[in-house]
Amino acid sequence: MSSVFGCGKIITSDEYLLQIDGFLRVHKDGRCERFVGNKTVAAGIDPSTGVQSKDVVISPETNLSIRLYLPKTTSPNQKLPVLIYYHGGGFVVESVKSPTYHPTLNFLAAKSGVIVVSVDYRLGPEYPLPIGYNDSWEAIKWVATHGKEGGPEAWLNSADLQKVFLAGDSAGANIAHNMAIRFGSDPIDAIKLEGIILLHPFFGGEDPIGSECGKHKQLKAFTDQFWKLANPSGSGLDDPLFNPEKNPNLGGLGSSKILVCVAEKDSLRDRGLNYRELMEKSGWRGELEMMESKEDHVFFLFNPSCENACTLHERVDDIIKDDIIKEISGIVRVYKNGRVQKLVGTDVIPAGLDPSSGVQSKDVLFSPNKTLSARLYIPKSTNSSTTKLPLLIYYHGGGFIIETAASPIYHNFLNLIASESNVVIVSVDYRTAPEHPVPTCYQDSWEAIKWVAQHVNGNGPEQWLNNYSDLGHVFFSGDSAGANIAHHMGIRVGSESIKLNLQGIILLHPYFWGKDRIGCESDKHPWTKAVRDLWLFVHPDTSGLDDPLINPEMDPKVADLGCSRVLVCVGEKDILKDRGWNYRTILKENGWKGVTEMWEDKGEDHVFFLYNPRAQNACTLRNRICKASKIG
Repeated sequence: MSSVFGCGKIITSDEYLLQIDGFLRVHKDGRCERFVGNKTVAAGIDPSTGVQSKDVVISPETNLSIRLYLPKTTSPNQKLPVLIYYHGGGFVVESVKSPTYHPTLNFLAAKSGVIVVSVDYRLGPEYPLPIGYNDSWEAIKWVATHGKEGGPEAWLNSADLQKVFLAGDSAGANIAHNMAIRFGSDPIDAIKLEGIILLHPFFGGEDPIGSECGKHKQLKAFTDQFWKLANPSGSGLDDPLFNPEKNPNLGGLGSSKILVCVAEKDSLRDRGLNYRELMEKSGWRGELEMMESKEDHVFFLFNPSCENACTLHERVDDIIKDDIIKEISGIVRVYKNGRVQKLVGTDVIPAGLDPSSGVQSKDVLFSPNKTLSARLYIPKSTNSSTTKLPLLIYYHGGGFIIETAASPIYHNFLNLIASESNVVIVSVDYRTAPEHPVPTCYQDSWEAIKWVAQHVNGNGPEQWLNNYSDLGHVFFSGDSAGANIAHHMGIRVGSESIKLNLQGIILLHPYFWGKDRIGCESDKHPWTKAVRDLWLFVHPDTSGLDDPLINPEMDPKVADLGCSRVLVCVGEKDILKDRGWNYRTILKENGWKGVTEMWEDKGEDHVFFLYNPRAQNACTLRNRICKASKIG
């Protein structure tokens, strides 16, 4: 069992009370022998960064101290943000003087231009919790004394106390969280808590979750010992200080931003992921961002120059500096340094056999340089029948920004479509904005169609398409932005020569817009501005909201739509509903000769069928798709 926690052994002996293997031993006389975290490094000037550090006693009564880090600045009068940092070590080992933490905090102070206050809280078992929490709170109050009148430490008199962050790793992240909870119920006027940064947080609970039920079962028992040793008089593993789920004050956390970093190989990973769910359910109204590294617990402390550590430092830097130059709220941010942060739609699920439907899927590369991909689906019927099936080319939604062909919501939806409609599906993984602004998505989508067309004679590069798909019966479909793409691909098929027979297109809650408001699109509608801004964000070179790519009414080629049937599905509560209905009118008025069928789901909002696929209306909608994709 490879881990920063070693072999995960819990050792008992008649010679001593307790030993946490590799970390510490508690003797019968109360003496604590520590095997790690004993080395120290002196404060001073770091020659590589110019950061100065020094140790300051902030409470002579308890000998509580902190290590301060002051970055080198070009402006002596510049007010700097403050980062109050709590080191890890299971509440029982390590200190602010540790060579594990000193280089990391030197680097952080320099990179983010932040004053770091590293708190040397007292450790268990000699000083059992809640002493460590109380010390940590005292440090925040001490920082707050450096307000308008100036405090005892000159370095902090240049601090911007309206931009304070709490951070920590492992047990220190636990402390940062609990300090933010306390700040929410007992705010300090001199300080504005901008955010908290939880690096591989040490949370737990009586009942195991995720990997704690399997491969990390032994490690859970091992790490639980740290909590039990540090907090012997607490209420156990479900103490609200250790298990956030049991904290009734969770929704009152006193910060509007949280960054939670987890590691793929860490036994504490699932506790970090669960923390996000708990915060979402708690009623807390802030913004929580997750980051996962393909590493183990607190790897960045031991290999600070590796690529994944640098990426983590960039993310911490972003939340401190908050140098956002463009943003679509809740969806994407673009930072001054060029980094793009997508806040949702980044989860992926592997292709393979779906046990409930028997549908098989796989990912394939296409395009001349093999840089684009698609996810293919074949239904169970292909196992026993030689009859070729209709082909559905699908374009996912996500505002041209988020989601992929591997997104769980699309993978599950298309498994159902392949099974229920008995069709072969090509789900196109087109490139998304802002890294690849519109019209890249249309270009990629057309490349996918040309690749599919190579299989018309049964001798293309992909055997699933050669063996199972009938390119005489092809349908395009998509939802939201994907429906917009499907529409434009249909027009291109009608105006260009390509060897496939497009029978119909199926547009699910299509994303169309225009300069002039129609139907329910009042400027007072809460989503009107967001829908407008989205288009301008993804297509910076657009001619505006009447660009033919977003407003089909302005497209002189709309009558070229290269199929004979169209199904347009809308949701009654969707702000895009009237654009869907208007699409039928546009086709008719421009002389398109095909048949348009409309379907409206009462009481439903935008793309509801992706998020509640077993609901009655979602099942009814899929039945409509099934009928629309039948040969005939």
